[in-house]
Amino acid sequence: MSVPSQKIVPQIRVLSDDLANQIAAGEVVERPASVVKELVENSIDAGATLIRLDIEGGGKKNIRIMDNGMGMAPEECLLAFSRHATSKISRFEDLESIQSLGFRGEALPSIASVAKVRCTSARSESEGGKLIVVEGGEILEKRDVACPRGTTLEVAQLFYVTPARSKFLKGDSTEFSHITQVVTQQALAYPNIQFHLTHNGREVINTLPTDQWHYRIAELFGPDLAKSLIEVEAQSGDYQLKGFVSSPVYTRSSRSAQYCFINGRFVRDKVILHATQQGYSHLLPKGQHPAMFLYLTMDPKLLDVNVHPSKAEVRFAFQQDVHQFVAHGVRAALEKNQQVDLTERDATDNHIHESSHSYSPRPNYQAPQWADKSHPPVQGDLSHALRTMLRPEDSAPSSQQVTWFDKAPTPVANLIYSEFEPLGQLDRSFIIMQGKQGILVVDQHVAHERILYERFRGAAKNRKVEVQKLLFPLPIELSPEETEVLAPHLTRLLELGLELESFGKNEFLLRSVPAILKNGDHEKLIRETIEALPREAHDDVLNDKYEDVLIMMSCRNAIKVNHTLNLDQIRKLISDLEQTSMPYTCPHGRPISLLFDMDDILRKFLRK
Repeated sequence: MSVPSQKIVPQIRVLSDDLANQIAAGEVVERPASVVKELVENSIDAGATLIRLDIEGGGKKNIRIMDNGMGMAPEECLLAFSRHATSKISRFEDLESIQSLGFRGEALPSIASVAKVRCTSARSESEGGKLIVVEGGEILEKRDVACPRGTTLEVAQLFYVTPARSKFLKGDSTEFSHITQVVTQQALAYPNIQFHLTHNGREVINTLPTDQWHYRIAELFGPDLAKSLIEVEAQSGDYQLKGFVSSPVYTRSSRSAQYCFINGRFVRDKVILHATQQGYSHLLPKGQHPAMFLYLTMDPKLLDVNVHPSKAEVRFAFQQDVHQFVAHGVRAALEKNQQVDLTERDATDNHIHESSHSYSPRPNYQAPQWADKSHPPVQGDLSHALRTMLRPEDSAPSSQQVTWFDKAPTPVANLIYSEFEPLGQLDRSFIIMQGKQGILVVDQHVAHERILYERFRGAAKNRKVEVQKLLFPLPIELSPEETEVLAPHLTRLLELGLELESFGKNEFLLRSVPAILKNGDHEKLIRETIEALPREAHDDVLNDKYEDVLIMMSCRNAIKVNHTLNLDQIRKLISDLEQTSMPYTCPHGRPISLLFDMDDILRKFLRK
């Protein structure tokens, strides 16, 4: 019995131009900031000295970018909306030495396929210009117009053709913060260009043209950061490095102030970031990052910028050479700076930084409010035997492995602290207590952090945070990106006791802080709070991020390691700890206490 033959239906077909453009738009146009990046890069390539950006609704409603660059001839305006039309490359060899920012020829047709676009451009006022109107990839209008030299592009209702994609966009403030970041990156790369950015009519960035990178950094990030910068300059073969890195005493808990440019292009490159961190070697506290503004120049043939649709990533022909060159350049700059001491810290200092998970450059830490100063502190550390018991690697020869306990000290989870008697401190960092179960070692920093966190969280939950008004309001100058992140959260931060008032374009006055933080570094507190704030407006994200803010505040105000406590202060700390709901871990999840079992100790002394 023969099987009836099936009719084979062809499966491969050529996509229509409209569909191909929309697919390309999915790679090139991720969000409004992607549109801004592509169009600003075109303006820079056109030789503009002024780029004005007027944004509405976070860029979802309208994006208008005007430049005074060379513009396009009338016959070129229509051609610019054709796929793969570009003036940047003309032959295969050009891909090996790309000098411009844009070169793919996909941006304009991709944007026009998912938005409503108006383009006006002219080479000169005397010759006149051309107006092109495109909606959803369809050209609706083209006519001659009178306009100044340069190009103006208006992109409205982004993704109106593909509404499903618009659902993935965030709130206006979040989307605009990404736009601000893009403009900041380009303004840092090209200080000779004036960038003017507004959002819903409000001026956010307005830079002055300059030939000094340092001046542009001060404009965007404020004078305090600019003053902390150390100049970097290095040359080796095909590589040249210029720019600035911050002094080791000026660090941030995130990489928000790290910018790297290669041949004028902003990139996110792990090789450069790692090399910079290595250049600092032991100078940075754990978890802290320097500010950096590095400009690397090299032969374009040693660099592939065509590895990512948005051109944000690059590939080096000789990655190890680049890493070594940047690391040595940063290291040399730090060594030349007279304010930086590159001698190795002693073992105790290194141990302190590793244990605290926080860093405070203030040498004179103020005693906590509960401290009873009528009792003198416990003098000195406990015996050398106890020290080696806790850290045998400090005393054992490198060739010999010493094991003091059959089982390692265990984090406790169910004991009663009041059953232990405080003996004193180890390294002025750990509280030593004795009891029937053994020796209990308490990390004083994380113990106090747990206490402050629960007090602060309870007060914030009940909206009864005790506030300390500042005698003189503290002016804080932020970057445009930081301002956009902070602005939507001012009311919520007020509930936490942080009263900030807008004062100028990117300046704020800090008028009050939570009372438990009154002795802290207030400007650093605000900057770290901004770094912890969410860029999105969903309630679950907000709650998680505000929890991070509470934890950060508690950590920053907790007593540090290497801080002397007397016995009464120790007892008060332990008593407060025992009253918390979770006295065995800090808000970060680290153990507060370790128990050295008494039976194990007795066995080591041959008493059991």
